[in-house]
Amino acid sequence: MPRSSATLPLAKRLSRVGRAIGALQLFKETLTIVLLGLPLLWQQPLLAPAALPGLVLYLARWVMVLGRMRRRAAALIWGFTFVDELWGLSLYLHAYDAPTARQLRYLDWSYGLGLACTLAGLLEIGYRYYRERIGRRALMRTA
Repeated sequence: MPRSSATLPLAKRLSRVGRAIGALQLFKETLTIVLLGLPLLWQQPLLAPAALPGLVLYLARWVMVLGRMRRRAAALIWGFTFVDELWGLSLYLHAYDAPTARQLRYLDWSYGLGLACTLAGLLEIGYRYYRERIGRRALMRTA
């Protein structure tokens, strides 16, 4: 039977820093949806199915930010987010023949910040895992 997040050991939970990075990514995604996604879908509604993976990740990020996700699941979400960021950038650049200067500026900050948050999230989880592993080794040596 799965445990609730309240009964998860602290070592298995996502840290506050990890949740803060997730919150920053969630805020960025909300702005991206409003400023880039909706105008694109308004002009080319046939691209709506291509946005579904991003929406699933958006909802998963809410679970992450609320602290109800294990670190391994969060690492998986960050990995898929990295692929989704690159997919979204490619899709946006190929969907428009000539994006406006304003759209290109939004793309720059949106995907730059998105990739930075994604890499920061993955590095934070990797750092926590590494730190725990070093701690376990030290305990094994003293025992």
